[in-house]
Amino acid sequence: MARAEKIADHLPHFYMCWDETTAVSALVRSAGKSMDEAEKDFVGIMRAHWVDSAARDDLDGIGALYSMARKASESDDDYRGRLKTAVLSYKGGGTANAVRMMVRIALGLPADYPVAIEENPPVRMTKSWKALAGAEWTVNPRNVREAAPRITIEVETENVRITDPAVTNRDTGEVVGYRGDLKKGDRLVIEGSRATLNGKDVSERLTGKAPVLPRRKTKWQYTESIGANLGVFDQALFDRAVFSVDISSTITLEWTANQPAAFDVILEKGLVERAGVTEAYLQEIVNMAKGCGVKAGVRLTEGKKTEPQVVG
Repeated sequence: MARAEKIADHLPHFYMCWDETTAVSALVRSAGKSMDEAEKDFVGIMRAHWVDSAARDDLDGIGALYSMARKASESDDDYRGRLKTAVLSYKGGGTANAVRMMVRIALGLPADYPVAIEENPPVRMTKSWKALAGAEWTVNPRNVREAAPRITIEVETENVRITDPAVTNRDTGEVVGYRGDLKKGDRLVIEGSRATLNGKDVSERLTGKAPVLPRRKTKWQYTESIGANLGVFDQALFDRAVFSVDISSTITLEWTANQPAAFDVILEKGLVERAGVTEAYLQEIVNMAKGCGVKAGVRLTEGKKTEPQVVG
């Protein structure tokens, strides 16, 4: 019912509002029309402030509130989807559910579509140090659990040999050593209680096993028996000593680390291609939702990925 009719229902009968020729009827119709137009404008203003109903310039104005400009040739529907992800990031950013919801909106997926998130994703870490005998260094594993590293020892100095090299975790007291000589070009690889020299199994020459790499920072040391290979001026042993030199070796530790404060969103590659978005765009969406100081990644797989077991 129009406002004019509602006004007329509240006036006395003898005002003859039903007669359109009367001055009272004209006044009521004019007032009612103005109120109807004001109500339409009010509804339009409200709808212009809602992401689901705003369009064109009104939608651009909402985007400006979240510092998200419309992309070139981007439709209202696509732009609206991106704005919804921004709204969600402000309301519930940092939680796994917020990340899942934003990814679903970005890909146009149903609200209950399973989006896999793997916390503390594994990454292969490699660190190398050039060391002289007795050198020490600190290892930061960047890991949420202790790891078993693979240790590689290679001699860098030409025309020398080292004898009985050993690597020690000074904080835990664990030591692994090799009984024998190494020279330039040799590669000794130690994993647990097994060892290979240039690809040949030499596990029987090991003493101890590779030290564990704890979650915390630890101090390590490299040693070797150099007395049989080094001499100094005015002091020598027959058929054993040479002039004193600095024998440098490269010590490499490799381990798998489950990254702290990190997660990966795992999606089927075909799903992303059908949605017409790029991996870089999804990374941007995930970065908006993640918590401050958290590392987030997007990993695309060829097949459908079920929800992985949460690590950590």
